[in-house]
Amino acid sequence: MTTDAALPFYPPKVKAGRYGERFPLVMLDVVRNPLSVWPPQVYEQPIVRRVGPLGTFTWVLDPSLIKTMLLEAQDKFVKSPIEKRVLGPLLGNSVFTSDGADWRWQRQVVAPLFRHGELLGYIPSMTGAAESMLDSWRKAGRGERDIEHDMTAITFKIIADTLLPGGDTFVANAVERAHGDYLLPISWEIAYGMLNFPKWLPHPGTRSMRRSERELRSAVGALISARRRAPGDHDDLFSRLLCARHPETHEPMTDDQLIDNLLTFLAAGHATTAMALTWSLYLLAKSPAWQGTLAAEARAIAGDEVITGGHIEQLTQTEMVIKEAMRLYPPAPVIMRQATQDLTLGGLDVPKGSMLLVPIYALHRHKGLWSDPDRFDPERFTAEAEEARTRYTYMPFGAGSRICIGMAFAMMEAKVVLATLVRAMRFSPVEGCDPEPMSRLTLRPMGGMRLGVEPR
Repeated sequence: MTTDAALPFYPPKVKAGRYGERFPLVMLDVVRNPLSVWPPQVYEQPIVRRVGPLGTFTWVLDPSLIKTMLLEAQDKFVKSPIEKRVLGPLLGNSVFTSDGADWRWQRQVVAPLFRHGELLGYIPSMTGAAESMLDSWRKAGRGERDIEHDMTAITFKIIADTLLPGGDTFVANAVERAHGDYLLPISWEIAYGMLNFPKWLPHPGTRSMRRSERELRSAVGALISARRRAPGDHDDLFSRLLCARHPETHEPMTDDQLIDNLLTFLAAGHATTAMALTWSLYLLAKSPAWQGTLAAEARAIAGDEVITGGHIEQLTQTEMVIKEAMRLYPPAPVIMRQATQDLTLGGLDVPKGSMLLVPIYALHRHKGLWSDPDRFDPERFTAEAEEARTRYTYMPFGAGSRICIGMAFAMMEAKVVLATLVRAMRFSPVEGCDPEPMSRLTLRPMGGMRLGVEPR
């Protein structure tokens, strides 16, 4: 697949499953890529219900109905048992997995760290991580790079240096191993959850997932013990969680609650931005005109100096590319909810306990909401185009009161890193590397992402 400035570019998308609704073979499609079993109607219709071998599911794509679910009537739609089954053993009852009052007080504890003034102080760590990667690329010389791996390394270093100072290589190595040991087999857990199989029933990834959970929680637990022995003078996520008190009981977080939340930011917080950067660089490698535009923008704004807080708002075309990358490849491709009572949504009766999905990947490629939706076109994100768009049409960070708390952090990080890398390096496609997007909690490139990298 090649592209140039004169031709429209249609990057890879999810391939339909091979087995349709033939049970049990459809489970193989779920394991390969859970998004492949979505019915084709989700890319065209406002609401879709399917009763099949994996259960009854309702996909919601009408922006007004999504607003009802995630904002106006959010108490009637809670985190799904599938999601809690898949993530509970690792993330426990964290700000990501909890509901109701339990969620609200945890979110209030960490919210101050993501104010604009706080975020500007993180920029030197963001540029430092990007420049460190550039140094390693220059030493390696021109050649192919595992871009997914490198972007994951950058974003982990950033989150460890900003929100969680004190993390050591043991934790970093545990998180890196979790990408293979925990995330790759996680679709087995999703398939078992859809079929409501008993939790004790093993699958091919059970042993590696449980080992990864133990290793990650143990590593973070050791980090907590070390901070308590030498607390120092810190104002980071770690310290805020240690000092937090429940508004009613006035009790501090237990060690398990601390581990739950630290792991949420360590393991999940950096992976989403890593995937946004990975897909952005792939799209730029395939679109040299846009890549040249971004390199020129960074040079015009910052010259050869490091990117600073004063440059962020000026990186408008860099932001457009990142947003289009997250439209085509939303880092978190689906939101799942369960109805807490009998209700009606979009003319459909929704019984209590029903499973509903907001399929963000399909929403972003919906034929009724986007023009030529599978085409790469950053011009969709000019200020004028964004102003005219319905709010619940584009949701790379979710929406409603549970919108990603790190959204502003992630956008700033992605802009700083992408501008820094593209200004210094030229990225080119690798023959045969046009990976299908697959869901492993985040939207990852199947088989990895290799790109050619050379200094400008």
